Amino acid sequence: MPQAPPTFAQRVALARTGAAVVGKLGARTIGHAAAASLRAALARRRQGGPAGARPGIAPGPLRDVEVLDTGARLFFEHAELELVFLAEDVVRRTWQPGRMLPHYALAGDPGFAPPAVTVRRDVGTAGGWVVAGPSLVVRVAPDGALSAERADGTVLRRDAPPEHLDPGWTAPFTMRAGERFHGLGVRAAPLDLRGGVYRLWNRDPGGAWGPGRDPLYMSVPVLVGRHAEGTVLTFFENPTKGRVDLRGRAADSAADSAVDGTDVAAVSFAGGALRSYLVVGDVPSVLDRYSALTGRPALPPRWALGYHQSRWGYRDDKEIRDVVEGFAAMGVPLSVVHLDIDHMDGFRVFTVDPTRFGDIGALSEHAGRHGVRVVTIVDPGVKIDDRFELYAEGRRDFRFCMDEHGGEAVGVVWPGRAAFPDFTDPDTRAWWAARYAWLTDRGIAGIWHDMNEPATIAFMGDPTLPMSTRHNLDGIGGDHCEAHNVYGLLMNRAGWEGLRAAYPDRRPFIVSRSGWAGTQRYAWNWTADVQSTWDGLRQQVSTLLGLGLSGVPFSGSDIGGFSGIVPDDELYLRWLQFAVFVPFCRTHGVVGSPPREPWHFPPPTAAALAAWIRFRYRLLPYLYTLAHEAAATGVPPMRPLWWPGDGDAGDEPAAEVDDSFLLGDALLVAPVVRAGQRARALSLPPGAWASLWAGPPAHPAAATPVRLSAPIGRIPVLVRRGSIVPLDDGWSDPASPCAVEDDHRVDASARTTGLESDHRAALLAFHCWPDAGGDASGLCIDDAGDGEGPVRRDELRLEGAVPGGEAVLRWTRRGDHPAPARVRVVLHGLVPERASADGRELRVDGGSIESGPFDELRLTGLQGRADGPPAPASGPA
Repeated sequence: MPQAPPTFAQRVALARTGAAVVGKLGARTIGHAAAASLRAALARRRQGGPAGARPGIAPGPLRDVEVLDTGARLFFEHAELELVFLAEDVVRRTWQPGRMLPHYALAGDPGFAPPAVTVRRDVGTAGGWVVAGPSLVVRVAPDGALSAERADGTVLRRDAPPEHLDPGWTAPFTMRAGERFHGLGVRAAPLDLRGGVYRLWNRDPGGAWGPGRDPLYMSVPVLVGRHAEGTVLTFFENPTKGRVDLRGRAADSAADSAVDGTDVAAVSFAGGALRSYLVVGDVPSVLDRYSALTGRPALPPRWALGYHQSRWGYRDDKEIRDVVEGFAAMGVPLSVVHLDIDHMDGFRVFTVDPTRFGDIGALSEHAGRHGVRVVTIVDPGVKIDDRFELYAEGRRDFRFCMDEHGGEAVGVVWPGRAAFPDFTDPDTRAWWAARYAWLTDRGIAGIWHDMNEPATIAFMGDPTLPMSTRHNLDGIGGDHCEAHNVYGLLMNRAGWEGLRAAYPDRRPFIVSRSGWAGTQRYAWNWTADVQSTWDGLRQQVSTLLGLGLSGVPFSGSDIGGFSGIVPDDELYLRWLQFAVFVPFCRTHGVVGSPPREPWHFPPPTAAALAAWIRFRYRLLPYLYTLAHEAAATGVPPMRPLWWPGDGDAGDEPAAEVDDSFLLGDALLVAPVVRAGQRARALSLPPGAWASLWAGPPAHPAAATPVRLSAPIGRIPVLVRRGSIVPLDDGWSDPASPCAVEDDHRVDASARTTGLESDHRAALLAFHCWPDAGGDASGLCIDDAGDGEGPVRRDELRLEGAVPGGEAVLRWTRRGDHPAPARVRVVLHGLVPERASADGRELRVDGGSIESGPFDELRLTGLQGRADGPPAPASGPA
């Protein structure tokens, strides 16, 4: 649907926002940026662009083969290929010439068991060879074409011979009919990337972005292909500027077209060796392997999963105090308040404005009394000012990136002319990491990394450092083409190491705008300057799902959108309703935009916003369980409706849905992403589903779309029958334990004061939705909420929960973290007459029972409650 043109009031708001941004920059910085942009344009013109690139060189005929312990090295006339099995489902493929850059993405020993491998001639192809593990086989044709197959001969992936572009590479591969592709980091594209072209180059799009914008802040060279025979994840370990073309072209050979489909895609890189890792299996298993290879996601402190409030434009510490006290007075929980660039002294990093934010330690202490942490922004650009101690120290010790003449590489950012630390230098990373103690000593709990693509302010061309900029690259040296994409990753590494050293008993929390493969070890991501439109909101669903499939499980977007047209009440409320179910839940907006704290909205909207923020805290036990799972396996909390993705990527209805998602395996969230929408149609995944809000209505099949009600105060959220979901019922009315609107009946103002310690549940509740056979199961993982202490894993299994039956709920606890003294069990769709826990009689309140820890809970005299299924939809809502 075409976007309606902005109203007069919206145009005025846009003009005011633009004026505010210009005011922040100042005339001098604008002049520096204009001059730098002109110099960069002249340099590019002198270099003459890519016209001097040489034509591609194919590997040529295969000349020799060397057998390795777990693979082979194959020598072609113009290239060399190394094939190594790291595990029976993981193969590393390296084409050279081209130098290997430092392995910044890799986390060390992934713990794989290398399989027994045989290397033999391919009897089916004259001159070809086979490198075979127990379950995966790689066939190498005499011209360098590759085929990855199962042991039974099923083809999973076919690659044409690559071409060396001197210094780069291009690698064509066949796309199957019906194959879908996902990943590549932050993308303003559908969940299925097929049909598009995507650049692997971290870039600030310049103030606002919406659907179709490419590239964006964080590229991750991970491509997940799903087709009928299985799933193949490919990780390209090459940080140079890249391009992925998934539009498809006709196959050049019968070998290509022999596989189902004739479309050929291509990946290319500007330099370095062509190294890739091929992982096969279903989607959860390939993400598990990938995260073992590049590092498990860092387990966050529990408070990071709460609600965050931010705004570019908080004027002083009094305004921050008013925000913290305003949430407390309204009875709305708040976990974190973020300080944007205005808290710094002249935008100098690791400083505080002495007049407006003088005692940041006192501000942190004030926030802490209300259970609120303070997170501050840290940009990489260091103001060039000999009186600025950080700059003087960095210049003295050669900590900054250099230009081709041996001087400092200069960019223009918020403080004006700035130097940029060379995070590819280990000594510089250690130097920068030590700076975070200045903030943590003042009570700062976490860090927000911005502008770390790295970005500069430019009026033309690429807004980053010149390509001729020199970097250390851990001692081997190189230019910005090789270091640009890993810059944010390595800044995140330095920040994580700095917080770990400053807070050895806590888990570091960093949210970053940029990164690369492996960034999940150190930081969360947010999608930054998305436009404040309905199209911008809808795009966030597929963008965040794509990030999860790229190995980045903890992410989110600015609630309401960052820039552009100011969100009206409906758009902001719908965005918040969506964000409550997303790992990173933060409101943020551009300077000059109206405040977005709940009390700034009209009373009906303010009440709805407050109720939804409270509901976020009801979800914390479930969200925290999913965070533990992500940290252990790399599986993202947000999942596509086709999850787990066993390879059937053809005609399943859920494959086409990219505006709804699963939160874990139990919940299905269908955000409202169109103005005025009060119902929506949705094709459900297989299984039976109930409404989270209205008890037991279920729809047992996926063939027919259902029509789901979406009044302004609520979005459709379904729960999978057969699930047990842990929630915090300390935020709910016992008479309506899954309502949003009834949350105001709870003494919320008293509840918010209980967040100072670890955000633990006030009343841990196990909500049970039995399937048609009366069974359900679930998981809850809990610990102290921070640090490396003991963990408790609750495994719950319900059996026999049918009308007239006798149900048993077994609670198996593993680990040393103590169970809460009191829990609630809620049985949806059924009411028991009697309940006993390990032989002790308990009081029954409708479908709700409260007890101390138990091993076995028996429910007898079960009676059903009658509710109907959602009505089938006749068309789009």
